Amino acid sequence: MITGIETLALAATDIGSISRVAQQIVSPLVQMNGELVSSGALVNPDEVRHSFDKVTIAINSVNRKLYECNEIINSLNEYDETRDNGFAINLDFPNELRDRAEVLSSHIETLKVVFSLVETSPSWKPYFSSIQTNKSESIRAVSNLRNAYLNIALIAEQFTSPIPTVESSVEGTEESFAMALSASRRLLRIKTSGWR
Repeated sequence: MITGIETLALAATDIGSISRVAQQIVSPLVQMNGELVSSGALVNPDEVRHSFDKVTIAINSVNRKLYECNEIINSLNEYDETRDNGFAINLDFPNELRDRAEVLSSHIETLKVVFSLVETSPSWKPYFSSIQTNKSESIRAVSNLRNAYLNIALIAEQFTSPIPTVESSVEGTEESFAMALSASRRLLRIKTSGWR
């Protein structure tokens, strides 16, 4: 069962797809801003609307990933330990999610920088309220996703086993163990204590 949840969580937290989405948020704005700076012309309203539409599509993609993560969080929170004793998560899994959350933190900083550049450009002044809306929605969506990664990691830690379990079976009688112990003591020249 846990393999399924780990697989779902890894798919929902695929950092490659989220990085592409973050790039899709930033890319149209950077491209439009670059054209404006090089030409010095006013912004074409249709091109601006097209750029904002691309940003909205990317934000919706992040929100879909957030929905998947919330489903995983709900599944882990509703897990009933009495039904399955073998439920365990790999020890590396929460750390991997934390690493992915750290990458999202970097994307949040990139979003802040790009939106700051666009906000300060005189060519974008007529669209300032739309820029503000896209900025807050983008940063909120990626921040919520990062927090969902961290929540999954925190909940998953409850199901990790800090001590690796080793299956072993020892065969022998009490007499053979006593003989092995006395042979070890003689070999290591350990004197038996008298407090028995």
